[in-house]
Amino acid sequence: MPVRPLSEPLALKAQTELNEVPERIEEDLNALKTWIGKQPHLRARTDDQFLVGFLRGCKYSLEKAKKKMDLYYSCRTNFPDFVTNRDPLFDKNLYFIRLGGWLPLPNTITPDGARISLVRLEICDPTKIDIVDIIRFAAMINDILILDDQWTVGGGVSSFFICFSFIFG
Repeated sequence: MPVRPLSEPLALKAQTELNEVPERIEEDLNALKTWIGKQPHLRARTDDQFLVGFLRGCKYSLEKAKKKMDLYYSCRTNFPDFVTNRDPLFDKNLYFIRLGGWLPLPNTITPDGARISLVRLEICDPTKIDIVDIIRFAAMINDILILDDQWTVGGGVSSFFICFSFIFG
């Protein structure tokens, strides 16, 4: 499936700030896919929209994108608690969703602006959810946002409301 076309404001920002050259996207994606294919330790996704998120996040530096992908998958391997039980209907995930603990908001301030997320950790009951659950949920949100053009081009801003007694006991 091809990469979604960007809106005009996002396309301009991607070209001027992220070094995206629309005529070269397919070539860049093929180079990244070829590299992934030569990495026996990676079981990586290779769909275009996912990979272009890494390229945009690295301003189209193929070497930086390779390092970021390697780190992304290394973290998933080395910290399995952060990537297991990712079903939204899993009790702890559903609890966090229903509370509205982490909400990427639908609108941005400008057409090419950052995706805004509201993060409200203070509303969580620490007897029902712990920091590992929150990190797992954040990883789930990140996996969704890497497919969001507004986030990969415009960036992201999170407003955190944290009760330190929750985190530090």
